[in-house]
Amino acid sequence: MTESVKKFKAEMEQRGLFRKITVAVNLIPPPPGISPADLTALHKSAAKSAILMYADRHDDFFEVFMDAALDHLMEDILTDDLFAPDAGFTPTAEETANMDRAKATAELLEVLFRGLAKHI
Repeated sequence: MTESVKKFKAEMEQRGLFRKITVAVNLIPPPPGISPADLTALHKSAAKSAILMYADRHDDFFEVFMDAALDHLMEDILTDDLFAPDAGFTPTAEETANMDRAKATAELLEVLFRGLAKHI
């Protein structure tokens, strides 16, 4: 577990968010006839929404949340093998055109910023 994920968990504990989730899970009656798996999915969805709303209202928590999410993304989803060049890769014409436009835009912005820097 990364340091940022540990920090996120500690922040959730410190702010009482685990307890609030536990209270909601145990005190809100489940819809009639819902399966245990669907009930868990419903609670997870509600918790996800609640955490996002909390983060939206608390900038300091949002920063901790984003650090943990990005570290998880970079370590577990966007693994190192994704960033290794593939000798057999062939881009589509659309991908090449998009990359060319991105390069042209970056070059234009560099020229603009260099020009602005001279006047600051």
